[in-house]
Amino acid sequence: MKILEHIAQDIVEKASGILHYPISITDNEGIIIGSTDKSRIGIFHQPSLEVIKKNVMVYCKSKIEKRVLPGVSAPLKFNNKVIGVLGIVGEPREVEKYVQLVKNQVEMMCQEAFRKEMVELKEKMIEMFVHQMIHFNENESHVIDQIYQSAKLLEFNIDTDRVCLLIDIKNFSNRLSANKEGDDLFERFPLQYFQPEVLSFLQLIFKENKDDIVSFLSLERFIVIKSLPYPRSFSALMESLEEKLQKINTFLETKYWVSAIIAAGDVSSCLSGISESYRNAVKAMSIGLRFEPDAAIHLYNNREILLRMLPKELSNDYQNKLLKLAHPLIQQDNYDVLASTFIGFCKYNMNLSEASRNLYIHRNTIIYRLEKISEITSLNISSFEHCMLLYTGIQCYEEWKAESNF
Repeated sequence: MKILEHIAQDIVEKASGILHYPISITDNEGIIIGSTDKSRIGIFHQPSLEVIKKNVMVYCKSKIEKRVLPGVSAPLKFNNKVIGVLGIVGEPREVEKYVQLVKNQVEMMCQEAFRKEMVELKEKMIEMFVHQMIHFNENESHVIDQIYQSAKLLEFNIDTDRVCLLIDIKNFSNRLSANKEGDDLFERFPLQYFQPEVLSFLQLIFKENKDDIVSFLSLERFIVIKSLPYPRSFSALMESLEEKLQKINTFLETKYWVSAIIAAGDVSSCLSGISESYRNAVKAMSIGLRFEPDAAIHLYNNREILLRMLPKELSNDYQNKLLKLAHPLIQQDNYDVLASTFIGFCKYNMNLSEASRNLYIHRNTIIYRLEKISEITSLNISSFEHCMLLYTGIQCYEEWKAESNF
């Protein structure tokens, strides 16, 4: 058994340090794969074959060309199958009392190593499965069978309603880079444990049934593909999101001195819907960080996010038309003042009194600026349709300007 080969020497060194008796472990072909005396590794141990064949303890009382030492050999089992032999070197009557104890410990370590290997294998499968789903393209029909086979192995129901959540560790990479030199945070930061420990904690928070998947996409970004089996599952999840984030941040801040933010896509109901929900969560995170940097939760179906997304969702040709319409305003030296006043006017329901009160600008000043905008653009500012076009044109320009600066 390969697992025994991987851990045999480690087991020997730990056990012999406690017992103060030389120990050896052979594989199921009688070859020594772990020994207190490392020079014996690779030697064929004849009595081990008898132990394996008869599945009984064997006493060795004599030396044969220094290849067999006196002591006791006992079978090591995994799933009721003999996988190797434990040997404790010494006077048989003296070491016999330790054999069962060490044998149990070795078998437990094999079980634990196997369990750990299976967990790691499953996590790798989940990681690959998640990447297949979130990057799924309907034109790649050959991938569909692979995804459904993986889903079957993982007992994952693709066709149930679900939503994608992204959990980002805030400014994590920048903080690590900044602290590699000077501050001792980088040295104190247990980076090798960070990802598995955070992943394990997120599973405790979000994994409620076998159709919930929690995985990582990068060192600082994790994904939750959350199943929504009941009519109120989505609303219940949204209501609990703030509480869940508080628990996550308490854990992160206490142990790693960092915090997290969450973005949620929309509800999906099929394979292509999962990738769409993921892309929408990415958009919500990106737009949320740009326009609401202090917020910790960004929802794709939030009205503000939808408004911010509008320019990118339009075709290039339509964006150009809107930019052309807003161009006379953009050319003005006081564009920023006029544009912010107009956006505020729209935000407060095109109500002059409400806009004046919330923008802390005199009502007459707002009227003057709106009349100026109307004169410059030849648009009727009292018309909802005209305001909608200009509002979207300004948003397209601001989006283009932000990307250019970026």
